[in-house]
Amino acid sequence: MIFPRGVRFPRRNEIPGDASEALEKIATPRITTGYTIQIVKGKPFNAYLEVNVHAPNVFELFKELCITLMHEVAAPLIGIKEDEPVFGPYTDRNLALAVFEPFVDLLQHDGFLEFGMIHQSKLAFEEVFVASPKYFKIWTNHGANAEEVLRKAGIPKCQELQFIDEYPMVSRSVNKKGSAAWADPFYSIRDEFAKLPVAEAPNFD
Repeated sequence: MIFPRGVRFPRRNEIPGDASEALEKIATPRITTGYTIQIVKGKPFNAYLEVNVHAPNVFELFKELCITLMHEVAAPLIGIKEDEPVFGPYTDRNLALAVFEPFVDLLQHDGFLEFGMIHQSKLAFEEVFVASPKYFKIWTNHGANAEEVLRKAGIPKCQELQFIDEYPMVSRSVNKKGSAAWADPFYSIRDEFAKLPVAEAPNFD
């Protein structure tokens, strides 16, 4: 796995107290690219997927999943680790994707930023979400279509999958120079949401 620049295992001096157990765990990580899928009943969606992907490939996969799974009208979202995300309006899906484009590098590598796209109505529920450690959570009624996107991207199906946040982990907000960087993309994308043309919202009844 190629991890994001802003997500890594801790160094010994970053682990409080007795570090032996944590150091032993991170000495032999079993984190690989791959995806799992669960069939869900009694929810607005019928499949839930989690996906590990190399950090430099995150945004391209995000685009492919959104285009494949979403209706033409969808709402983007941007967030900071452990905070509630900010949602944009229901708008043209491709225009929403374009708002993220100037910040692809940080969206893929910053350890604080997370982002996604959602479409919810009485007939459909689709959400593609990239959590701050840069793995995917996907709620969908088109699991087979999502799996096809993942297969084409060379991401294997797994019975079990581990994620970096199951281990001791350090999250950092970093640009290519190593400086804190989450604020500019977060506020810029949030401000761009307000400029998106508002489409008729899906029927939630």
